[in-house]
Amino acid sequence: MDSILTWLVAQGRPQQWGTVPFSRIPGFPHLFASWVSQGAITTAQRDDSCVGLLALAQAPPPHIPPELIPADALFIHTVMSARGASGRGVGQALLHEADRQARARGAPALGLDHWAGSTELDRIYDKHGFTKTGEYQNTEDGRTTRNTVRVRRLLTEPSERL
Repeated sequence: MDSILTWLVAQGRPQQWGTVPFSRIPGFPHLFASWVSQGAITTAQRDDSCVGLLALAQAPPPHIPPELIPADALFIHTVMSARGASGRGVGQALLHEADRQARARGAPALGLDHWAGSTELDRIYDKHGFTKTGEYQNTEDGRTTRNTVRVRRLLTEPSERL
């Protein structure tokens, strides 16, 4: 996560996640450890290296307006892939894994949020069937970001599955 943050800052996008490495944000290492202990983390591996990460939770964080995500939807806290050749296709594979896990749990939808200033993220999530349901502002660590909330409704009938 820290390496991707470094890449975002180098690309001139510090407003997406800020500039403080995740490993140095007070409480974040503990939060990440709790995700691991809850089984919420899926990693993508290539040649014995972690090249991607999915954090999938039973519910969205409390700062997201509840009317933007259907009840009982699973929530993608983060999905990220390594930059460069080692990460090609990893994000897509992790989104497919989120879909698989949600269907296996009988969830009606997948929800996520992302920085509203990224047309790249809009394009990626549109391509994967996530529809914008709204926006909200979040203030953390002394900075305010505008975020887009998206939902991908899942079809539950066997004949409707992908």
